[in-house]
Amino acid sequence: MAKKNGLPVYMQVAIDIAVRITKRELRAEQKLLGRSTLASEYNVSPETIRKAMRLLADMEIVRVKHGDGIFIESVDRAQEFIDRYRMRENIQELKEKVLILMQERDRIELEIKDTMSKIADYTNRFKNSDFLIVYEEKVPETSFAVGKTLETLMLWQHTGATVVGIKRGGDVFVSPGPYEVLGSGDILLFMGEPNCGLRIQEYLSGEENGNDI
Repeated sequence: MAKKNGLPVYMQVAIDIAVRITKRELRAEQKLLGRSTLASEYNVSPETIRKAMRLLADMEIVRVKHGDGIFIESVDRAQEFIDRYRMRENIQELKEKVLILMQERDRIELEIKDTMSKIADYTNRFKNSDFLIVYEEKVPETSFAVGKTLETLMLWQHTGATVVGIKRGGDVFVSPGPYEVLGSGDILLFMGEPNCGLRIQEYLSGEENGNDI
């Protein structure tokens, strides 16, 4: 019998005998087999059996009668012993679970730290980028775009600009829908790369059938 879960072999033997007692495989007042026979049954040394019997005797599970042998003393004590052992096992399992959770927590914290670092890096990049600048372009009175919807004009496809608003008179219309109709003198508010401003200017100034840039 090998050491298991950190338990000494004699402890494993004692637990097994206690379990057999609680299962009534060994009954109260029953005489146990001799030390040598038990050693052979459990494939351990007689000294290991002696230690196991000493433990069971200390727990008042068995009674040693010198010159007569070892007898089962108490089924209830055997059950208490098993309960204590199982509680010890449960505590050990919980400790191991806590250790695993702590390791997982450390991994998650590192992942969060790495993600936050990336967010900070991307934020700094955007601060130095013209992509988030809102540009303006007035729709010429003679533009073919006058009277047409944003969906029809397909400004993003032609210029790479994303329309985020329209200034009309003293009002500003934020996030206009695809069916918003452009009027003469409207000012488009859009975002995109710096050179998309030139493309949208050329697009709005071009002719309807020749507006591909």
